[in-house]
Amino acid sequence: MEVEFHTGLAEPLDHAMRLVRKALRAGSRVCVVSPRWEAMSRQFWSFEAREFLAHARLGVADTVWRRSPLWVVSGFAETRAACDAAPCPGVWVNLGADAPGLLDGCERLIELVSQQPDEVDGGRLRWRAYKERGLRPVVRFDGRATAPGPRSG
Repeated sequence: MEVEFHTGLAEPLDHAMRLVRKALRAGSRVCVVSPRWEAMSRQFWSFEAREFLAHARLGVADTVWRRSPLWVVSGFAETRAACDAAPCPGVWVNLGADAPGLLDGCERLIELVSQQPDEVDGGRLRWRAYKERGLRPVVRFDGRATAPGPRSG
């Protein structure tokens, strides 16, 4: 499993939306894990003016759940039930939930970490947890490094 971190994000939900849209367009199935799943679900309805990202929440009809290319769960505790109901997606996007156990079928886990101090601390704990499991997390995106500096003059 590949674990990558996207850190220093000013707007983690917007960043997540772009990642999800890109993965879906590439034909991947995606699961978004967010304690703020209601806000994430609203974003799927309104991210782009003429685009809706169809998604399912655990608890919908089994046929809808199995066919949905995009799942939204509130925490990794739900993942076992989710993956028992249908094959697990290959791409997982985490917006602040605790580090998961190893996910069956997960090829790529993307951790999104905002600039908020408590979320930075949580990201560091998850990084250590992955390393302890023998994984090699990498930073693929650092919002602080790519943000434009102050204008002079």
